[in-house]
Amino acid sequence: MYFVQHRNRIVMSLRSLQQKLCKVFPRRVYTSITCLFAKDENIAKESKPRTRDHMKRTEHSPRQKSLCTAQVVRIDDFSISIKGLQLFVTKQQRSNAEFKAGQWVDMFIPGVDTVGGFSICNSPKDLQENGIIELAVKFSDHPPAYWIHSKCQLNDNVKVRVGGNFFYEHKPFNNTLLIAGGVGINPLLSIFRHKRDRICDIGDSSTDVEGKTALIYSAKTCEDLIFQKQIQEMCMETNALCHFHVTKEKVNNRAAYESPFTSITETKVSLETISNLTKQLPPQMTNCYICGPPPFIERVEDYLVACGYPKNHIYYEKWW
Repeated sequence: MYFVQHRNRIVMSLRSLQQKLCKVFPRRVYTSITCLFAKDENIAKESKPRTRDHMKRTEHSPRQKSLCTAQVVRIDDFSISIKGLQLFVTKQQRSNAEFKAGQWVDMFIPGVDTVGGFSICNSPKDLQENGIIELAVKFSDHPPAYWIHSKCQLNDNVKVRVGGNFFYEHKPFNNTLLIAGGVGINPLLSIFRHKRDRICDIGDSSTDVEGKTALIYSAKTCEDLIFQKQIQEMCMETNALCHFHVTKEKVNNRAAYESPFTSITETKVSLETISNLTKQLPPQMTNCYICGPPPFIERVEDYLVACGYPKNHIYYEKWW
């Protein structure tokens, strides 16, 4: 308990330091200092030159024709390296912001020349009823992500445009397997939330029509398992399964992650992980959605195929 409390104090201190450094140092200096404290080694790798132009990576992807204005109405610290953002779209503009579960948005930020691209993590129903588009953005010195972590404030306005050909399509009596690596949870959480909404709208008996749902969610640390509590609640609501994987630290409080519907292990997603699900989610009756870094996607796809899941039942989008 002492260790957890001490660790939490350190995390809060680092977050405060990050905010102060944003105001004092130019971006490159701030990024270098942040990398010293970041637990996720991939943050340090962001400083290495690589192609990150969202518009070029997605130039052949379908998009809405129109932009719409969205206002920042909530900002959260999901972890030391991940910010949560809620954008509000007025009723008059919501038709231009409609999205399918799994899609992303182009984000046009005033004063930032680079267009951002971020996966949506809430359900389409949330937009329709409440006007909300929710994002979870990992820290990077890439200008749009950097702006969200260092300069974004409540009531700021941005322009957004929905796009992407990776999304959930309802197929009666088919099961759904979601496999996430890191912040690849975002579009898969949108799919999970959408399925939960469908089940709740139709009623308890709809679980047969919707098929079974399972989520495999891998991250380096327990803190990086963002949305953990929401996922556990949805599993209870829908009788879905979730297997959490933590790869870079020991899990001290296993009881917080384990239930009749959820479990946690200190290993990477493996062939055995997938194989153990084949009885509950028969390959010919299951659609698989993967999101994460490209090497993660490639490895998981190989596991799925080895376990008998047809390639035309496996969906992903490599635009990271």
